[in-house]
Amino acid sequence: MDVFFETQKGSPFSIELGYWDTVFEIKQKIEKYQHIPVSKQTLFFQGNVLQDHLNIEQCMILDNSRIQLYVPSPDQTSNQNRYNQVLKTEQSPQPKSTEQFVNGHQDSTVMMAMSNNNNNPKKLKVMVLLKCGTRKIPVEVNAGDNVGELRKELAKVQQRFQLSLPQDGYFFIYKQNVMDDDRSFRWHRVDHGDTIEIFNGSVSGGS
Repeated sequence: MDVFFETQKGSPFSIELGYWDTVFEIKQKIEKYQHIPVSKQTLFFQGNVLQDHLNIEQCMILDNSRIQLYVPSPDQTSNQNRYNQVLKTEQSPQPKSTEQFVNGHQDSTVMMAMSNNNNNPKKLKVMVLLKCGTRKIPVEVNAGDNVGELRKELAKVQQRFQLSLPQDGYFFIYKQNVMDDDRSFRWHRVDHGDTIEIFNGSVSGGS
């Protein structure tokens, strides 16, 4: 079966897929034919992010279906890297020990203890990027807040930044994963200066 892929820029392209291919295998074929690394790809179909472990039948993809392929631009990636580098030089170093890290990440309880001063919750400044946009909007949130609180903060700054939020609903993407509105930024391992992207549509089917 042939499936078409649409990108932010450039012409759509088609790839022949097997009826039992998983989303991850689809990404591997895109990497093979279009030279786009799997790690840079996010696939959307009918407003939903396609999860790597699902297959074509589970995603209800048919012959000649159109799938949206999102790839962050080099400018977005390089700008974020520069921004993170500035943050590293400005922030004072924190003491580190082997007990504070689990699988390469700081343990959440240790992070809370290190970041709380006078029992104040840790403040994070995250950068919000609209789909296919180039301007990032800085928004301040609490690490312990649920992701759903970000919607309220965006509503507050919408007029100040002349922000055009999707009218038909939207969801958040962090490091190419759909964020759960009912879980905290700390649970998602969002750090100061990280970028959260906005995409039109809704998430369904257990995504």
